[in-house]
Amino acid sequence: MAKEISWEIRVTAEELYITEGLTFEQVAKKTDVSVSQLKRWAKEGDWKTKRKEHRLGLLEIKRNYDRLRQGIVEKALNSLDPQDVYAALRIEKLNRETSKSTDEIKIEIDRPKIFLEDLEFIIEVLKEIDPEGLKVLAKSFDTIVARFKESHEKTA
Repeated sequence: MAKEISWEIRVTAEELYITEGLTFEQVAKKTDVSVSQLKRWAKEGDWKTKRKEHRLGLLEIKRNYDRLRQGIVEKALNSLDPQDVYAALRIEKLNRETSKSTDEIKIEIDRPKIFLEDLEFIIEVLKEIDPEGLKVLAKSFDTIVARFKESHEKTA
């Protein structure tokens, strides 16, 4: 019997995919729901379209914010009214703070995981097309892993 998944988990998964922009694999890790189940839900709920609409909405908000910023700065320059100048300075300060926080976002890449996934793929292909090549890979495996570790230490 299949395990029942609560509605809250389904809603959370949809939100993570649409608004947070996570991949199905990342959502699966956070929700403990299989990738295949997430893809079924995504198809049923048209998550890809919702994600695109969400991103377009965010882009429109950014455009409107930029227009508002420009308008406030122009008004302050034209009027030199202390309140307008203060508003322009505040919005520019807010813009700088927002820019700093987005610049500080770092994307973490799990290089060892990617390396192992690539090796698994190569092994599966070699099993099918060249079993002798698989034996050569097995003989060289320790050297390959050691060189990967050396290379990875240099980039870390």
